[in-house]
Amino acid sequence: MTTARRGGPWGWFSDFDGTIAEQDMNRAILMHFVPEQAEPLIRAVNQRELSVREGLERMFGLIPSRWLDDIRAYALREVRLRPGFGEFVNRVHAEGDRLWVVSSGFSFFLEPVLAPWADRLTLYCNRLDPSGDYLRVIWPHPCDEQCHADCGLCKPTIQRRHRAEVTKVITIGDGVTDFEAAAHADFVFARAALLEHCGAEGYPHAAFETFHDIVAQWQAPLTAERETGGNRG
Repeated sequence: MTTARRGGPWGWFSDFDGTIAEQDMNRAILMHFVPEQAEPLIRAVNQRELSVREGLERMFGLIPSRWLDDIRAYALREVRLRPGFGEFVNRVHAEGDRLWVVSSGFSFFLEPVLAPWADRLTLYCNRLDPSGDYLRVIWPHPCDEQCHADCGLCKPTIQRRHRAEVTKVITIGDGVTDFEAAAHADFVFARAALLEHCGAEGYPHAAFETFHDIVAQWQAPLTAERETGGNRG
């Protein structure tokens, strides 16, 4: 049974790799199957020398399509969800809020992993096309005219798409693929590189390591204000 939040629902936009999942599954896949070729590309994306779109296209383009079944089996075997995720999903539902999982990962493993909560969240992610000799990334959710970051899957575009449905936009994430989303959120729950970035940019944020931490800090977005003077979205 849900209870409508006074003032309207909040919108929670969560990353998957390194956030819902303890590890970055894209990175884990690449380092398991094509480590020597992928490592410099991963480093270039993390240092923002390559866009996320270009980096992922080049990295997954290294992988023969015939390996896709093995990659799926590896991902499903290795993925570990961060503690408290189920509790968090239940709290979002109980509050009458909305949850979107917005990931630069791929449907072939995200859909089965998140299937237990499919009725309580909406998934945005990428697809892989195995019809050629090598895998090709399909980007169903590219940047809109307001974003020029070449995201591939554009998290701020998806936030803008749903902003009218909610009273607050809350980003949950850990890395460079979440930087643009954090810039357009009312509040950020952050860890790892995103935590440092939010502190440097003055975004209202709180640190987390598990989803239990987020549930314990549930009211944090109510009073936070940007040091830079209000929401950028």
